[in-house]
Amino acid sequence: MKIGFFGTPEIASYCLEHLIKHYEIAFVVTSPDKPKGRGKHLLPPPVKEKALEYGIVCFQPTTLKDEQLAETLRQFNCDIFVVVAYGKLIPRSIFSIPPLQTINLHPSLLPKYRGAAPVEWALYNGEQQTGVTVQRINEELDAGDIVLQSTVTIAPNETAQDVYEKILPLGADMLVRAIAGLHDATITPVPQDHSQATYCGKITSETARINWNMPSIHIHNMVRAFNPKPVAWTTFRGKIIKIWKTLVSDSSCNNSTTRPGTVVVQAKRLFVCTLDGTIEVMSLQPETKKPMDASAFINGYRLQHGDAFE
Repeated sequence: MKIGFFGTPEIASYCLEHLIKHYEIAFVVTSPDKPKGRGKHLLPPPVKEKALEYGIVCFQPTTLKDEQLAETLRQFNCDIFVVVAYGKLIPRSIFSIPPLQTINLHPSLLPKYRGAAPVEWALYNGEQQTGVTVQRINEELDAGDIVLQSTVTIAPNETAQDVYEKILPLGADMLVRAIAGLHDATITPVPQDHSQATYCGKITSETARINWNMPSIHIHNMVRAFNPKPVAWTTFRGKIIKIWKTLVSDSSCNNSTTRPGTVVVQAKRLFVCTLDGTIEVMSLQPETKKPMDASAFINGYRLQHGDAFE
């Protein structure tokens, strides 16, 4: 079995390494190097680094709509193409090249949460389960036939990082099984129920800004969803504060007289008033500083009566 792989970030690199153990990887297609850091030095994406480590041919096109690129990829005579978080839609001129077509790993229970950041939006919406789907690619976003699908339970305090750590090994193994099943014709892809489709958009910094005039559980879900990035945030004394970890609290504020966002200190524990009660902040990160626990924040900022996150 010969495979062509499309992917860019760390999660794709993980899946690529897993596939290398089972199949021949003919080539990798990934995003161009990007400038990072203060010096704006060009750095390769994780998938390129993994490809170079194993001596795999690597392409970094700025567009996939180049007829010459499609012809070049066709010359590798791959059995199947695999896509994991590549970052761009694959056109028909490419996804239809191999005889087994092209499959994609998507971290949701399709047709639910098609689009970008499905794990983050599942947490944001308070879902108690998500999953992983291997689907055949077509010309619509995440709308192809389902090859394999598995469910993953989400615990009440798990973050996006926690969920990805459960999904990644499961998804990588599902890719191996999907490829084998399609090759042996022991798996028959099933069309999605498009009437049940939901979509999720990209997450911006503004998406992650906390509105304290919301229920505690909603704020808690935001914090979980945006850990490790972009990280839920608020402001305090005119500076940005990132909120890394919270717990829904049984404590209450006098919400008729105390505005949401007001900070309450109880025995070195940090609570913040919300629309319907309080939420406990366990870990946070003031602007230009490293993450710290609530006790260090209380001691360092000498909180006063009436202080509030904005």
